[in-house]
Amino acid sequence: MKLLFIVLIIVTNICVAQSELEYNLDSVVVSTNRVPLNFSEFGRTINLLSQRDIELLPSTNVYDLLDQISGVDIKQRGPEGVQADVSIRGGNFEQTLILIDGVKLIDPQTGHHNMNLPVALSQIERVEILKGQGTKSYGANAFSGAINLITKKSGNDKIGFELSGGENNFYTLGLNSSLNIGNTFHNFSFSKSKSDGYRLNTGFENYLLSVDNSFKFSNIVLNTIYGFSDKDFGANSFYSIRFPNQAEKTKTHFASVTSDINFNSFIVKPKIRWRTNSDEFVLNKFNPSFYKNNHETTVYGGELEISTNLIGGTTSFGTDYDFDKIQSSNLGNHKRTKLSFFIEQNSNLTNNFKIGIGGFLYKYTNTNWNFWPGIDIAYNLIDKIKIFANYGKAFRIPSYTELYYSDPANLGNENLLPEESSNYELGINYFSKSLLLHFSYFRKEGKNLIDYVYDNSDSIWKAQNFTKINTNGLEVSIDFLMGNFLGFLEKTKIDYTYLKSDKIDLGELSKYTLDFLNHDLTISILHKLPFEVEQSWSLNYEDRIILDNHFTIDTKITKKINNILFFVNVSNVLNKSYQEIPGIPLPGRWIIGGIKFNIL
Repeated sequence: MKLLFIVLIIVTNICVAQSELEYNLDSVVVSTNRVPLNFSEFGRTINLLSQRDIELLPSTNVYDLLDQISGVDIKQRGPEGVQADVSIRGGNFEQTLILIDGVKLIDPQTGHHNMNLPVALSQIERVEILKGQGTKSYGANAFSGAINLITKKSGNDKIGFELSGGENNFYTLGLNSSLNIGNTFHNFSFSKSKSDGYRLNTGFENYLLSVDNSFKFSNIVLNTIYGFSDKDFGANSFYSIRFPNQAEKTKTHFASVTSDINFNSFIVKPKIRWRTNSDEFVLNKFNPSFYKNNHETTVYGGELEISTNLIGGTTSFGTDYDFDKIQSSNLGNHKRTKLSFFIEQNSNLTNNFKIGIGGFLYKYTNTNWNFWPGIDIAYNLIDKIKIFANYGKAFRIPSYTELYYSDPANLGNENLLPEESSNYELGINYFSKSLLLHFSYFRKEGKNLIDYVYDNSDSIWKAQNFTKINTNGLEVSIDFLMGNFLGFLEKTKIDYTYLKSDKIDLGELSKYTLDFLNHDLTISILHKLPFEVEQSWSLNYEDRIILDNHFTIDTKITKKINNILFFVNVSNVLNKSYQEIPGIPLPGRWIIGGIKFNIL
């Protein structure tokens, strides 16, 4: 805790710093909305990770990168994205929507596979994180928040390589390229990562391939993406501590075609998406026939959005269709269709007062139509100070695992109802060239929440709808651009989230719903070293309801020489023993070093 105290002392003296860098939020357009808005206009809490953050923060993958954001809970069963569950503001791993360039990635089998991301970190330009419900804009499953990965759509011609290695016989080999041909841009990436593991049966071998293309014409922009992820890993105690020799293989294909078409005063945005995921799980890899599950899901769909300027702002409306199916040795064969209509209006009532209002009309197989509204308000109180408030209803449909899964210890429930919630938030932001301050209070009133409840009569965890659970929270963020304060400090960010949830009318023992971070504090520091070397630190304190609290430090050192980037990443510097999921200890100190270079 002494290190935390030292950091806070440094921060309190920031007012005397002379910043050479500046925040310019009016130039940052956020697309995590039906209608893209400037960051400073949003009536919501949005976190952004820029290209520079991706390069410099202590991480070598998307999962560790997201873990830098307070309020975003990344629970990993293994390192380097072997399997990670992501939740926002106390939700569970089923309640966060993942998108690539605004295209939804939903795994209907289980949220455990939502982070089987078919895109490499090197292909991501920035990350937008919407905290709180996103149903008004995206419909089902944006229950607690949404994470939108924005891929690169422009850049210089290059052929790049990445070579890295580290402890536990870890290595990564990567190739990426970008090419401009006329008004088109093409991006390619391939990587392989492998490790023997940090303890018994935690080795892995992962492959990742992605191809992005962008075509720009006079009034049309067309984007295509194809991605493939292949993971083969030891799953020591992943789902039961009684079986240390579990193993799993997953393969994910994803493709989308999106376009922006200008027709006079209208912008038409068609989207087509397709995703398959196969999952092979064995309880004992030395005796696969003892217990084996094979699942394969397919999702495809399309969306049509039309925007135009009306009522002092922008009106957006359209329709969305999805079909998904599963073929499974355990869950059986099932399919369902989903159809929705949406509308959203963003208006400037005055120069300082902005409002966004809209909703989703939604229906899926064997259910009635339901409407899910939302409203966002932002008001510039004085120059550089914005107050905002929002309200919205959210829902999530059950996964196939929750509906149909069965084993000796767990049982699904095909009569499950959709989860529902009402969400409220009130906040204030301060913006200047060198300082961002954010404070918000939020409340989620959930009902029919789905979790596994322990039945003492037959010793089985059974999927059920809870009566009601309320979650209250506070978020505080202080972000400084410090220039050359004290001759070396560039940037410091303090990010804190407090959560408290209350069960109502629930006496049983639940498995996931109240497994959240009561306190989540992250302090990020970027500073310079001699010879133009840069170093970043991430100090993270987590106090989880069902586990002991822990404090970890990660750091990354980078040095760029022309087109060559050298880096050393050290996770868990203090070599702490801790868990994010009961029964699954995470790695101690892990050092990875590498080089990235371009030949063009």
